[in-house]
Amino acid sequence: MFLFGRKKEKKGPQIAQPTAAQKRSAFRMPVEFDLLYTLEGRAGRRHGRANDLSAGGLRISTDEDLIKGSVLELNFRLPDEFLAELTVDKEVFEQTPFGPRPTTVKAQPPPFQPMRMRARVLSTFYVSATKQLAHGSQFIDIEEEAREELTRFIHLWQLHRIRMRAEANR
Repeated sequence: MFLFGRKKEKKGPQIAQPTAAQKRSAFRMPVEFDLLYTLEGRAGRRHGRANDLSAGGLRISTDEDLIKGSVLELNFRLPDEFLAELTVDKEVFEQTPFGPRPTTVKAQPPPFQPMRMRARVLSTFYVSATKQLAHGSQFIDIEEEAREELTRFIHLWQLHRIRMRAEANR
C-alpha cells in the first residue's frame, strides 16, 4: 500500500524484551510449601521452606548458609489442597449411534505427585522478617515430565486465584 508516495511499513506484534535487571525466564508465583533437601557431597537431608516458585526454579528459606553454585537435591510435593474446590473443563468422547462424539464435562484435576529434582543456588540473602536465609535456585537437569507438572501446578493455582477473586467481587 502506498501512502503519499511511500510504502506503508507493516508492524507485527511487539514483544517485550527482558531488561538486564530482569533475568527470570518464567513467571514466579508466591506459594509456600515444605521441602527436604540434600547438599551434593554431604550426607543427610535438611528441612526447608519453598516459596516464589516457577517452572525454572524456586526460593528456599533455611537456617543454613549455602554457597553460590551449590547443587541441591530437592524432594517435595506441590500443595494440592485447593484442587478440592477446583473443577476444569475436560473433553471426553461419548459413544453414540453415529460414532464417538466429543463432549465437555467438569472434572477435578488429579493431585500432584511427589517430585525429586536438582537445583543450583544462584543467590543468598537474609530475610529479617523470618530470621532465615533465603536462597534463589534454578532447577537443573529437569525432566520434561517434572517441568510439565510444575507448569500444570502454576496454571491451576492461577486459575484458582482468579476464580476466588471473582467470587469475592460478586
